[in-house]
Amino acid sequence: MDEKQAKQLVERHKAHVKAWNDFDLGALGKIYDSNCFIFDTIPPPVFGNLEDFLSHLTPIVRSYTGFELRTFDHVIRVDERRDDRIGWIASRYEVSVRRGAGVHRRTGRWTEVYEKRDGDWKLIHLHSSDDPVSADGTR
Repeated sequence: MDEKQAKQLVERHKAHVKAWNDFDLGALGKIYDSNCFIFDTIPPPVFGNLEDFLSHLTPIVRSYTGFELRTFDHVIRVDERRDDRIGWIASRYEVSVRRGAGVHRRTGRWTEVYEKRDGDWKLIHLHSSDDPVSADGTR
C-alpha cells in the first residue's frame, strides 16, 4: 500500500472524527461529498446525500449536552490494484452522548469509503452500525 496515501486517509479520518466531536458543519461539508450515501444508526437509517443527513441529525445533536466519539482497531486500504483513487477505513467506535444528567453509551462498527478528487479524499459512503446485542442483552 502507498504509505503516503494511507497517511492522507488516516489524517482525513481523524479530521472526520474531530468534526463530529466538535459538530463542525463546515468541516463535515469539506470531508463529505455532497452526494455521500450514508447508512446510520439513527432512524431513518439511510440518507442519499449529506444535506438530508445533516438536516435530520442537526436538531438531534444540538439537543445533546455532551458528545464524544472515539474510533479504534482501524483497517486502512487504498485499492492500488484497480483504482488508487478509492480508499477505505474500517474501524470500531465508542460514542458517549449526554442529555441533561443522562448518559448513553454505545459501541459499533464504522466504515468510510473515500474517493480521491483533485488530490483531496472525499467521503462518498459511510456505514455505521451498533454492535449486536447478545441473548443476555449485553454488547
